[in-house]
Order: sequence, then structure tokens, then C-alpha cells
Amino acid sequence: MILPLCLAAALLPSLALADTRVDERAALASGGRIELSNIAGKVSVRGWDRNEVQLTGTLSDGLELRQEKSANRVRWEVEYPRRNSNGGATLVLSVPRGVEVQLGTVSADVDISGVDVSRLQASTVSGGLSAAGRSGESALTTVSGSIQARLQTPRLEARTVSGRIQAGGGLSGDINTQTVSGRVDVDTGRVQRLAVETVSGGIDVAASALAPGGRISAQSVSASVNLRLPRSVSAQLSVDSFSGSIDSDAGTVERPRYGPGSRLDARLGSGDGDIRIQSHSGSVRVRLDR
Repeated sequence: MILPLCLAAALLPSLALADTRVDERAALASGGRIELSNIAGKVSVRGWDRNEVQLTGTLSDGLELRQEKSANRVRWEVEYPRRNSNGGATLVLSVPRGVEVQLGTVSADVDISGVDVSRLQASTVSGGLSAAGRSGESALTTVSGSIQARLQTPRLEARTVSGRIQAGGGLSGDINTQTVSGRVDVDTGRVQRLAVETVSGGIDVAASALAPGGRISAQSVSASVNLRLPRSVSAQLSVDSFSGSIDSDAGTVERPRYGPGSRLDARLGSGDGDIRIQSHSGSVRVRLDR
């Protein structure tokens, strides 16, 4: 009898630490709202053709799932114990078309793909954030994590502190990206408004077209700025740099007779839009593709 008791005692810790499985569903039609909050682990979001939302995955030992449901809103939050917990939650969220999705994590990575939603909002502190699919409006935010956006969306806002921002995949319309030390790479379609701001992270922007009256603005303190445009673009181009170099396929760089600084003003096509680049000490390059 002693041996079986010993074996049972040895199994107790593993049983106590077993993950809790999650399998929740709720009816939700287009126009509804989905909210999900988790601290650590991973959150994956996938689109599907059903009028319901589903949450599956696992919770580490000690974690609990709190939920609130109504006809037009579903909210899930992973609750962590007051004591330190080394575990996290690995969750998969399946969402219908035309809904609003709001995600919040601390160190959990967020992976979004195949969605077709009216609004997408995702934020994390140190986790990576990847988003692909369609969204009527998108807002992606991290502190030290990176952002990779391959979205077909007419409006995108992406912000980090030290994380890198990579955006493309059908972007058009209104695009706003901001970072402090992270690098920014943006590849867009037809732009109505594009604003990129950074302190020490490099900027690389490519736009295939500029809408009539459209605006592009790029600002950097110490990082380089590279801008690629079609030769058929119509805009007034203005570039200012305090101590960095300016290299452009259009216009003539002007330098003061005494002191630092350089400036370039050029009319591209009929000059319908407005393109402004400012850099304190970083270099600026403007390329017009044939």
C-alpha cells in the first residue's frame, strides 16, 4: 500500500498545475463589439463566416476567465492571482465579419489574420503585434514590442516607443505612425494623408499614388528619411534639414552661405498635393520611380 500512496502523492503537483481548457461561444452579428484582455501568453484572432464569436485555448494554473455577454457585446478578461504567476493564457478568438474588435495585453503577443471587421483596436506593452486582413479603421499600439501591419484599411494609426513599425498590404487613405527610437517602414497605395514621426528611428516610406490635395509629412530628429514616389505624382515638395544631407531627384538643394542647414523646394507635376520632410541631423533622400 505504501508504493501506490507515494505514486499518488507524486502525481498531485502535476494535477494541480494542469491547464484549464477554454471553449466559449456567443451569438454576435455584424455591428457587435468584442473585447478581450490578457496579460501574458499569446492571443490569436481569426476571421470566420459565422454570426457568433468563439474563444478557445488554455489558461495556466491559477488563472480564471471572467466574461460579460449581452446582445451586442461580448467581453472576456483573464484574471491573474495576486501572487506571482509564471504562466499565461494561450487563446484563439474567432470573430465574424463587420464587428468591432478591441484587444489589450501586457507581454502577450497578438497575432491577427483573416479578419474583415469594422474597427480594430489592439494594444500591448512588450508583446509583438501582427495584423493582417481588412478593417474599416485600425489602431495598433505598443511600447517596446514591434508592429507588423498587412492591412487593407482606409485609416491606420500605429504607435510605439522603441518597437519597429512595418506597415503595408493595401494601406490607403489616412495613415499616422509615430515612434521614438523604433524604425518605420511604410508601403502604401493611394494616400490621402500620411504622417510619420520619429526621434532616432529611421524612416522608409513608399507611396504608389497621392490623392488630389493629399498630404505627406515625415519628421525625424537624428534618423534618416527615405521617400519613394511615382514620377507622375502631383505635389509641392518641401525639405528642411539642419545638419543632414538632402538628395532628391527633383529640385535644387539650397544652402546658406554661412552656417549649417539646407533646404529644397520643388514643384512636382501640377503641384496639387503637399509633401513636407523635416530632419534635424539625419539625411533625406527623395526618389521618383519611373
